[in-house]
Amino acid sequence: MKKISVIIPVYNTKKELEKCLYSIQNQSYSDLEIICVDDGSDDGSEKIVDEFAKIDSRFKVVHQKNAGESHARNIGLGMVTGDVIAFCDCDDWIELNMYEIMMKEMEHYHLDMIASGWCKETFGETEIIKNILPITENIFGRDQLLKYLYMRDSYRGLAYMWNKLYKKEILRDINGKLLYFNENLSLGGDVVYLASASLNVKKVKYIDYPFYHYNQRRESGCHTEDVLKLTDWLKAYEILIELFNRKNIDESVVDYVKRFLVYHSSNAAEIAIKNGEEESKRLFQSYMKKYEREYVGLNASHPERIKRYYQLLEV
Repeated sequence: MKKISVIIPVYNTKKELEKCLYSIQNQSYSDLEIICVDDGSDDGSEKIVDEFAKIDSRFKVVHQKNAGESHARNIGLGMVTGDVIAFCDCDDWIELNMYEIMMKEMEHYHLDMIASGWCKETFGETEIIKNILPITENIFGRDQLLKYLYMRDSYRGLAYMWNKLYKKEILRDINGKLLYFNENLSLGGDVVYLASASLNVKKVKYIDYPFYHYNQRRESGCHTEDVLKLTDWLKAYEILIELFNRKNIDESVVDYVKRFLVYHSSNAAEIAIKNGEEESKRLFQSYMKKYEREYVGLNASHPERIKRYYQLLEV
């Protein structure tokens, strides 16, 4: 039986944390190493992880001063002893048979990565995230994975770090060194990391069942209105574009990444306009203009998006 190392960065989620940790502790697949990196919590979360470690030796806990999610994940990566790596956010939870079912598939087909469906939890309401177009039930490779990841209108099931298991060997760079998250990005480190890992895969499978429960909270980083953090998010997609061009990834995939960058830029521009931040607005508009051709071309069937795009450029 192969060990799964589960990395959980923990920061001030006292209300949700126990449910998260119980869902991993009580997995039907028991060969786990549960690495909780407390990133300077001060709401009681730091005590909760210690209590779990006292009663279950599979928990490994590190406490550190607040240094951000990417740094916390990197601390966890430096501690792993398992053959397979999983990531879980500290305010989310998973179905109790998630790892057992995914590991059976992973070992049977000798996979580099396996992904599952997921659902969004919003104030007690559950929404199962559906793919508009079906993802194949068969094994697929890197190029198809990249299309699934970035063609978001059609495929929503593969987009994130946390609904996957990763063979440890694919989380390495060209020199064989373990891949780490970019700590210079306050947001978007996971965007770059998932892309880098995906470039290394040869065999992937998708299970169309919502094992992972993503908890939509207003306080989460992806809902920030901090323009510096939003700028980092856009930089992350710029890094992806440069990486994919260097690796000669299909141009259609790169165009979808550009489209997604413009989408995030437009959201950031809207926030800057609302907050009266003129300099930031101009910066976000410049990102929008940079990939106008790709955004407009790939949204031909969505005239409302194109209309909004030009309206935001005119403000």
